[in-house]
Amino acid sequence: MAVVYRLTLDQGATFRRVLRWLKGESPVDLTGFSARMEIRDKAGGSLLYRLDTTNGGISLGGAEGTVILHLPAATSAAWSWRTGVYDLELIEPNGDVTRLIQGGVQINPEVTTGV
Repeated sequence: MAVVYRLTLDQGATFRRVLRWLKGESPVDLTGFSARMEIRDKAGGSLLYRLDTTNGGISLGGAEGTVILHLPAATSAAWSWRTGVYDLELIEPNGDVTRLIQGGVQINPEVTTGV
């Protein structure tokens, strides 16, 4: 069962979050895995943003079991939406899918735009 984890992002700031998948006290070896995460306005709703291991939004740390989420500042600066929902799925080399975390997304609006 996925862990419920609320994400809060500061609009216009670089977002980087490092997660670690453990079974018991041992990291899960993510060698050969891929990952995907979608943010939508509601479950089954419109896609707001997608991160994955192909587009560089997610990096996996092999034997360390780390999952690194990354959003550039310019990406969130362009968003007009403020809330959504997401889930993060890890795909094993054999095709099995595990939903690691899920929850709500809150965007703190940017005040200083640098213009």
